[in-house]
Amino acid sequence: MKRLGSFFDEIYGFDGMSSFLLFISVILNLVTGMWPSQAVNNFNLISYLPLLGCIFRVFSRNHERRAHENECFLKLARPLCENIIEKREEQAEAKLFRFFKCPVCKQKLRVPKGKGKVEITCPKCGNKFIKKA
Repeated sequence: MKRLGSFFDEIYGFDGMSSFLLFISVILNLVTGMWPSQAVNNFNLISYLPLLGCIFRVFSRNHERRAHENECFLKLARPLCENIIEKREEQAEAKLFRFFKCPVCKQKLRVPKGKGKVEITCPKCGNKFIKKA
């Protein structure tokens, strides 16, 4: 039992990149499994490559290398995740507010709905423009 515990202490484990690889593998497997075509079913073998990469990363003992790979992955994925979160927040506020972009500096501005025509002043550049809220 002591030997099994030391084995799990030495492995790298799950991180953001491993979770992403597992997610991609499951999605590819589901998509290729739904198609009745034999050519697409042969493509199903490719869906196991991200799964093998995930398993390799989880059971790896090279912590420094895996941590560096995960850091690079997160650096690439962060802007996409932030964009998705921003869109969700905007959709949640869409019932109460209208969103406009300043024509000069492209700053995103929020105006309460139902106010009719309003003069909007950009707080960043001071530009004034009229829009219907």
